[in-house]
Amino acid sequence: LIMWGSNVPMTRTPDAHWMTEARYRGQKVVAVAPDYAENVKFADEWVTAAPGTDGALAMAMGHVVLKEFFVDRETPYFTEYVKTYTDLPYLVKLDEAGGGTYTAGKFLTAADLAPPAAAEANAAFKTVLIDSRTGEPVVPKGSLGHRFGDTDVGRWNLELGDVDPLLSLIDGAAETAMVRMPRFDTPDGAAVDLPRGVPIRRVDGHLVTTVFDLLLAQYGVGRDGLPGQWASGYDDAESPYTPAWQELITGVPSATAARIGREFAANAEESRGRSMIVMGAGTNHWFHSDTFSRSQQLGLVMMGQAIPAIQWKTMSGAFVTMTANLAQAIFAAGAASDQAIFAAAEQH
Repeated sequence: LIMWGSNVPMTRTPDAHWMTEARYRGQKVVAVAPDYAENVKFADEWVTAAPGTDGALAMAMGHVVLKEFFVDRETPYFTEYVKTYTDLPYLVKLDEAGGGTYTAGKFLTAADLAPPAAAEANAAFKTVLIDSRTGEPVVPKGSLGHRFGDTDVGRWNLELGDVDPLLSLIDGAAETAMVRMPRFDTPDGAAVDLPRGVPIRRVDGHLVTTVFDLLLAQYGVGRDGLPGQWASGYDDAESPYTPAWQELITGVPSATAARIGREFAANAEESRGRSMIVMGAGTNHWFHSDTFSRSQQLGLVMMGQAIPAIQWKTMSGAFVTMTANLAQAIFAAGAASDQAIFAAAEQH
């Protein structure tokens, strides 16, 4: 459990006993806070990130997780989770940016494919992935285009059936492309390019890669055969999103950031998603604070920690109430049809 910017005993008093009781039962508790707040004394470890730098810490932890639990070795629970519940296997078109480089464009949709896929209802809102079993592009259920129209009734769910989404194009890729990733850690805050390569293929005339391949490139997790500027290791302070890079920004020792990211992911693997971040307003009172939350949530999602339980707790009372009411309504619908469950969701 990581209390990240949330002073639970002080600002979430009704919830505090759950945290202390979990710790009595052996759960490790980490507090991320720049000051010695009330919740820090309940923690097994205190991580003192400088105010307003939480995003850098979260990105560095994500760098470690992607390298050690996805690239260096496959973690079956994480892989299956992101294939089923996230957009990481989906294809993204690459747009030419000049000089032989590209930028990430829009999702490839059924409308970009040859008929009959392009002729489907709401084809422009149905995203595409590669089925690893056949090597061919497919349009699985569950995208926005399946939500509307009589022809797709009952298909607005995430059941993959016989489809096995291909997470990365790296195996067997005949081509690579240099993608211009943005970085904003310059002294004056101006955005500059961070060139990193991704594996690509062509689908009906479109140059594409997967969201996962772009994610690894953004986090700076290199793989053999890809061009670009990559970190030489965790101690490379010049390469964005490494543990050493975040240390210069947050003040958190590189080894600490790497270890906590590793422990958090290892626990999620062993318990199948039972790691949690309690995020509070302490991280929200800063410019671009939405990016802090996104980096935290992305880490949880790629470690399979959203479906087994809501593993990201915000301080917003409205959100908590809405989530509780929605969960109650969905559980009340039980094993009814998809339509019954989604009708319950729409009312909340």
